[in-house]
Amino acid sequence: RCVIAGSLFGMLLRYVSITDPNTLMLVSFPGDILMRMLKMLILPLIISSLITGLAGLDARSSGRMGSRAMVYYMSTTVIAAILGVILDTAPKNQEVSSVDAFLDLIRNLFPENLVQACFQQVGPRPRTRTGPRRRTKP
Repeated sequence: RCVIAGSLFGMLLRYVSITDPNTLMLVSFPGDILMRMLKMLILPLIISSLITGLAGLDARSSGRMGSRAMVYYMSTTVIAAILGVILDTAPKNQEVSSVDAFLDLIRNLFPENLVQACFQQVGPRPRTRTGPRRRTKP
């Protein structure tokens, strides 16, 4: 019953135009958490599948396959790092709401990658200003 109700609610929300960024952030938050948990499961599943597959092979073919997998993994990691540095065009020093900061605290409880979680923390997403800019006193 809950799955059917959630599916109907999701279909109805498609036809509602949400313009407020805070409302959009709150509505998309459960989906972000679900996607993060699914991404977190990918790495252990792939590693366990590789180990199980390599355990059934003889030493010679597993050595060749292991070296190929390592070369493939290292090359794709280097390419991803280079593209990340080149394409990093995120705006700096933008305002962050307290609600977004609190949701990021909860979002950080569910890392996308278990290895990445050991070394990196995700910060709040920058918001674009829609109102007039406040002037500060000199």
